[in-house]
Amino acid sequence: MADLLTDLASLLRCPVTGQRLHLATPEEFRALASHDADGFLVREDGTAAFPVKSGIPSHLPGSLLRLDPVHSF
Repeated sequence: MADLLTDLASLLRCPVTGQRLHLATPEEFRALASHDADGFLVREDGTAAFPVKSGIPSHLPGSLLRLDPVHSF
């Protein structure tokens, strides 16, 4: 499943900014762990993420999670 999601992430763009998305790194995942999700697609600039639940990304602007820009991933 992770390979499919990795391939999918390379095709998806943020619906708000058009930036590329990538699967959250372990550090990014830890920073987002307080949110109920199995994984996250993180925006290229690292300031926002979209949750992934049961292998399905929620890629809607309303699902966007703002990230603290102080995090250096």
